[in-house]
Amino acid sequence: PAMAAGTKFVRAYRDYNYDMYVNRMNIIQNKGVISFWVKSVYSEQGKALVRKELPKKHQKAPIQYGMDYFVFDTKKVKYNIKLSSVYANEKEIFREGSKKWLPVKDGTIAAVLINEVNKFLVEKNN
Repeated sequence: PAMAAGTKFVRAYRDYNYDMYVNRMNIIQNKGVISFWVKSVYSEQGKALVRKELPKKHQKAPIQYGMDYFVFDTKKVKYNIKLSSVYANEKEIFREGSKKWLPVKDGTIAAVLINEVNKFLVEKNN
């Protein structure tokens, strides 16, 4: 059980600004649409970038991580970040949603994430 909890979030992407982890335990597949949670753990550089995007009243908060709910349409090859949250002191301090669908382009973080999720799904189904 301890190991199962440890493997719930698996790193799918890393750069100077953040490490992004996909929650393998709650990937949902339904009629060509895949949805999943991504946790972003920010470096100091990454925290500075996130702060710039936050409303003034939250810019001094001790940012810990972000949670994003990704939805991919595999037929249209588009994605949407339905919900994006920022956490400080274990509490959500900011949340926004989007209805905008964007194309999945090679070399983008979105493409890397969907490729990783697809790998998890292939493993799970074997």
